[in-house]
Amino acid sequence: MDVKRVVGYREFCNKLWNIVKFALSNFPTDFKPKEDGVTSLEGKLSLADKWILTRCSKLIDSTNQNLTDYKFGDYSNDLYEFWKKELADVYLEAIKPVVKSGDSEAALNTLYLVLDASLKMLHPAMPYISEELYQRLPHLSHKMSNSICIAPFPTKMVSFEGSEDKMAKLLNTVKALRSQLAALNVATNAKPTVCVSSTSDDLHHMFKREAAVVTSLVKAGETIVLNAGEADPAGCLRGFASDDISIYVKVIGLIDIKLEIVRINKRTKALEDFMQKLDQKMKMPGYESKVPENVRKENTEKM
Repeated sequence: MDVKRVVGYREFCNKLWNIVKFALSNFPTDFKPKEDGVTSLEGKLSLADKWILTRCSKLIDSTNQNLTDYKFGDYSNDLYEFWKKELADVYLEAIKPVVKSGDSEAALNTLYLVLDASLKMLHPAMPYISEELYQRLPHLSHKMSNSICIAPFPTKMVSFEGSEDKMAKLLNTVKALRSQLAALNVATNAKPTVCVSSTSDDLHHMFKREAAVVTSLVKAGETIVLNAGEADPAGCLRGFASDDISIYVKVIGLIDIKLEIVRINKRTKALEDFMQKLDQKMKMPGYESKVPENVRKENTEKM
């Protein structure tokens, strides 16, 4: 038993509190969830809304199956990953600009549905905190159980085909932008301007709709979606998220270009020296016969 794991789960409990606290602080005082869930709001649902509902729907399926099969490790791990990595790290960050805009009915009803179902699924493993947080949610009076332990266990939720693939593209683009900013040593509070372009019409329209989400997840100041055939924006460094998605970070005024060139040249020199030494090693007499195959393969991949 690793004490660090215990500490990690204590921090997870804090994460649960903070997620529900975020929801309660953004629910209006008179907020009541829709009777039909999000059915009447389907036309207003964002990609992030559809994605988290679909992920929660799959979690419901896997949770019920894992409990039926007595796979308690898989059951608890799936819930941990969902709450921490998908709900907290992605969805809450994605809806922050929506909540601030005031037009947040769809997002708040989505958030309520997901929290209600996720707390019920979490209850068998974490009975006390899930009960406490369940009691704090603004349930409809005729649908709320006196205790979470006698509330109906989730068995289904609405899902949206294709939302996971689209969100994966968006998150991969966010990851590429974060990596480029980190490589440039851009301060986390710099709020840089970033740009995205795509050769796909579908992806172009998606980024147009979800530009605010990209801005929030990257912690950028602005996200500009370039039109097809538009010239590369001035003062930007270009990168690639995939074959059909290009990314740009506006570096003018953000970094010292001269210092960055010195850093890159220094890094290039170090790589060239490493390659030269590796090349000499690979050309030594008896290399093919004396060096194990797995080491030779690693060296080839390094080169």
